[in-house]
Amino acid sequence: MKLNKDTITFIVICAVILITGRPLARSFGLIPPDREKDVSIAVWTAENPPAEPFRVLQNGEMSLTFQPESGKISRISFPKYLDATGQHPIDLYPDLTGIGAFSVFDRTSKWEVLKIETDKVDQSTRSYTLSRLLRTANGEEFRLTQIWQLAGDYQVHCQVALQNSGKKGLLFPALTVNGGDLAPWAMYSGDAVRIPSHRMDLLTDNGKYIDIKAGDKAENEDFFLAPSPKVAWAGVGNKYFSAILTAEQPFVLYQNRFWYCGLKEQHVIAEVGAQYPNFTLSPNETRSFNFRAYYGPKVISLLKNFDGSTARVMHLAWGPLDYLARLLLWVLVALHGVIGSYGVAIIILTLMVRTLFYPVTAKANASMRKMQALQPKMKEIREKYKDNTQLQYTKMQELQRAEGANPLGGCLPILLQIPVFFALYATLDGAVELRQVPFLWASDLAAADTVATIPLYFFDLPINPLVLIMTGLMVVQQHMTPMSADPMQKKMMLMMPVIMLLFLYDLPSGLTLYWSVSNFFSIIQMRLQRRHYNDHAAKPAGVSGK
Repeated sequence: MKLNKDTITFIVICAVILITGRPLARSFGLIPPDREKDVSIAVWTAENPPAEPFRVLQNGEMSLTFQPESGKISRISFPKYLDATGQHPIDLYPDLTGIGAFSVFDRTSKWEVLKIETDKVDQSTRSYTLSRLLRTANGEEFRLTQIWQLAGDYQVHCQVALQNSGKKGLLFPALTVNGGDLAPWAMYSGDAVRIPSHRMDLLTDNGKYIDIKAGDKAENEDFFLAPSPKVAWAGVGNKYFSAILTAEQPFVLYQNRFWYCGLKEQHVIAEVGAQYPNFTLSPNETRSFNFRAYYGPKVISLLKNFDGSTARVMHLAWGPLDYLARLLLWVLVALHGVIGSYGVAIIILTLMVRTLFYPVTAKANASMRKMQALQPKMKEIREKYKDNTQLQYTKMQELQRAEGANPLGGCLPILLQIPVFFALYATLDGAVELRQVPFLWASDLAAADTVATIPLYFFDLPINPLVLIMTGLMVVQQHMTPMSADPMQKKMMLMMPVIMLLFLYDLPSGLTLYWSVSNFFSIIQMRLQRRHYNDHAAKPAGVSGK
């Protein structure tokens, strides 16, 4: 690439935008302003141990903290997943609303605890049994027994039994078993999240899948379904984790939503559960329910092991692209299983996709080269027939047919690739497997690869090498790509890397690695095609090439 006037101008523009672009963009509202982050729940939990008495079940994947008095799971910790500081385990803390996971209650009245009859933890079976004698607001007594078992793969099993030992029937107008609540991922981890995903997912008893955004405004009431459907399972999820509840028999959906005021921000807390309207117990009758819950990371293999239909809670991409994104994620994980490095796996996956589309991009580049070669003749036609637009168009069409050039030939093949590239982008952006995984100088493939910061007067400028490499390769690719002779189009194409540098500067390093490798592949491909084209053009007429 020659260091001409345009190149020097471009480098100067990049430097100016890199230093002043993001603050200016924020001042005009183009980029959300930086906000001081809340202390993550993980840090808060570490500084505030649970109040006595509490009981704990744990294995290598997760730790459950129970409160016997209220009969709920108040904390769920994950030792394999750490917060942004790298010092504290992620804690879902499903008690932000004060209800807690697997709590049993009636939404129309408050129960009084008369006596805790059984309170036993069995670490050999990783189970906890809690039996309490309770009294309703009407003075009617009953026994509630809950038996939790910590299973593998982030699953929790729970049996809920209600016993009426009285001589008259008991009516519970709105008996509810809560599945737990879930907040946006940034609140638990302290991570900087570009595109938060916070949704409720459910599968009705007739097989209809529904997903709804948890919302971020109080006036958004689209979250609530009326009437409440009967479901096979229901869950809430954020960017990386999900809480899903299912039972032996379908249940009526319970859903709720709260606004939690943190130290600096307001967060939406969504929860789901099972409700049994007008539940009755005859004298001396005991009825029980068996539940299973998944509290853990959005890992496809783990979700399918819980329930085959719950893999849809991944929400990697929109519509049909979600299936493609999940397939690409499966390939990425499989490559990691063979290679042992997610960074190398991203490189190989990118090369696999680009190789698959090599013929398509080669055809597009050849078509653009033909159109570029015709530009002088096209210019002559435009000047010759400038007073007759219709004839001008006809002559240009005749020239294109005679030379075998198609103005759409460079666009259509590229359009075919866009869905795959969007799906690959979504895969790398939503894969919890990449979080806090180092590669080369990047300490976290799910975050920007900042290696240093430059203190400026109004903000600290982070130095992210991969996005700079990506932009540089994009510039080289722009100079090698055949373009029309239109000066305005050339300037617009030259500005594209600058715009992307501005808006994507803090892109996660896994994504910039993918984009850099993809751009490098494009440069190599165009060099090979240019060499082939030049060799072919240099051959004398009649030479076969054998």
